[in-house]
Amino acid sequence: MTVTLPAYAKIAAIVPCYNATGDSTVIYSADGTTTILASRTRTVIQRLARSQAVDLAALRARTRSVTERTNLEPLPLAPGLILVPVKIRRPRIAGDSTTGYINLHTIAGVCQNTKKPYQTTITLSGKTEIPVLWTPATVNRQLALARLAANTAPSSQLFTGEAFRETFSGYAAELFPLAIKLIDVFNEIITIKERQ
Repeated sequence: MTVTLPAYAKIAAIVPCYNATGDSTVIYSADGTTTILASRTRTVIQRLARSQAVDLAALRARTRSVTERTNLEPLPLAPGLILVPVKIRRPRIAGDSTTGYINLHTIAGVCQNTKKPYQTTITLSGKTEIPVLWTPATVNRQLALARLAANTAPSSQLFTGEAFRETFSGYAAELFPLAIKLIDVFNEIITIKERQ
């Protein structure tokens, strides 16, 4: 039985969890609902990338060069879905995933957590709270790297190539930055509407 994943802009977090079937994944939606999958987090990320026809290895390599990170790099998979890796748990056995991914567009707040071993709580739209093992400073650094990766992602550079300019007579290079800003404004409006 296949479980349908939420729409990209609706995904708030992809988090590893343990349940009766073993190592699984919980997908939190922007409205606070959850979907539990019997697959590992890595498999879910690969499935999302494949559904967007994204070469995950190439995306990771590009993001590494932009952010100068060698691992746990942000993943701008689609407009509205920029996954920020954070350390969610300690593994029960070697090989278990410890990293969850939070959608940058659904983060409502980051604050310190007083319940050990967690140091930070990330609040998502839909009022979901995700406890994180990292400090707030480390989480905020990851968010800054995700913003950097989002601004240099291939999806933010669509229609800038020579082929597009040659085939579309109305193309005006000076309007492209304005079009990108307009898309960002629309994404912000959608995010605000979803939080209400």
